[in-house]
Formats: sequence, C-alpha cells, structure tokens
Amino acid sequence: MALLKALRITLTAYTASFRVPHFVGHQLTLPVPPLSTIYGLISAAAGRWVLPEEVEWLAYRFEYGGKGIDLEAIWTVERKKPHESARFVTRNVIQREFLAFPTLTLYLPPEWEAPFHCPRYPLLLGRTQDVAGVEEIARTVLEPVDKGEVGGVLLPMELIKMAERGSAWLHNLPVAFTDEPLRRPLRLHIFGVVDAHRPIHLRGLDSWLVRDTQSGAVIPVYRREWVQRE
Repeated sequence: MALLKALRITLTAYTASFRVPHFVGHQLTLPVPPLSTIYGLISAAAGRWVLPEEVEWLAYRFEYGGKGIDLEAIWTVERKKPHESARFVTRNVIQREFLAFPTLTLYLPPEWEAPFHCPRYPLLLGRTQDVAGVEEIARTVLEPVDKGEVGGVLLPMELIKMAERGSAWLHNLPVAFTDEPLRRPLRLHIFGVVDAHRPIHLRGLDSWLVRDTQSGAVIPVYRREWVQRE
C-alpha cells in the first residue's frame, strides 16, 4: 500500500451523541461515530448528499473528555388521518447518555478541503444540539503500517481477531444511507467499537492500518472498494 497524501480535519464540540441502535428506554451512546455519520458530515460540508462512491478513502479517530447523563422529554405524536394536523399525545422523560468535549480527527483526500473551509450546513456530531466547529485543517501524509495501538475507531469484525490485547464492543452499524426521501441503509456491517479510553493493539494489518507521519496516530483506512462491497 502506497503513501496517502491526506487532509487532516479536526472538529471539536461541547457534546456528542451517537445512539446505540435498538436500545429503548435508556438511550446509550456509542463512543465512536458510525461511518454513516462521517458521510453525513461530508454531505453537510459540501451542501449536497455525498455517497461513498465519491470518496476514494477516509479515516478517522474520535476522542472525548468524559460521559454524562441528561434527561430528555420524548413526545408521542399522533395523526389520525393523513390530511389532519399532527398533535402531541403523551410525554415521557428518559435518560440520555452523551459525550463531553469530543474531538473528531477526520482524514480525507486533499480534494475535499474547500467544503470544510466554509461548510454549507451545520456540522453535527450526533443530534441537532451537538454542533461542531472546524478547529484545524492541515496537510499530512499517511504511511502504511502492519501493527500499532488504536483507539477511538471502528474496526470491521473480521479484524478484531488480529488484536493482541484489548477488546471491542460489537455492533451492527450502517455504513451509509441512500439519498432518497425515505432513507435506507446502503449497507450494514458488524464493527468492533474501540473506545479511545480503552485502546487495543493490532498486528498483521498492513492493508488496513496507516500512521499519520506528523502526529503518530495509527488508524484504519476505509477504501471505497470495501465500503461499496456487498
């Protein structure tokens, strides 16, 4: 695998939340955003829907300062007939977990620089209240490595077996969504979610791992061919 000329985009926020799928009642957050959130960020910056076929490769890592619990009111909305106005019916209060002081370090090919200098729409790390700002945009080079310690990343399930030590939280997560009004996942995949506070050490992944030659961070890189794989 050759060296990759890369754009390193650092985004920060006060809060972030990435809801754990299929969890009802108490809303837990993933410690790392799914790939679909990353494509959503690129789309928001570009001002149009960006599908995986347009992004040759991407890589990212996610860190945060701590976790907290908030109380959130959830309203049930009812509309008896299609032409009638919707009305609020019941109100429930639930606990919602969130991440405090998050930092997303996103790596993209250099041609994606312009949208992040002046994003068309707000950049969100989860919900509408999780607004992020671009802290830094810099050029760097990613070099292939076959081992290293990784944290704050998603690893496809088939790579978790290469971990020498540490563990990951397995979840079936969306890779990307269609641009239809009623969105549907283009693909789902089981990932090992590796918390930044609990890194793991990997070996034998020369086709997946890269190292930022400036910061030294080791991260997995998602190539277009893998993302679009059936």
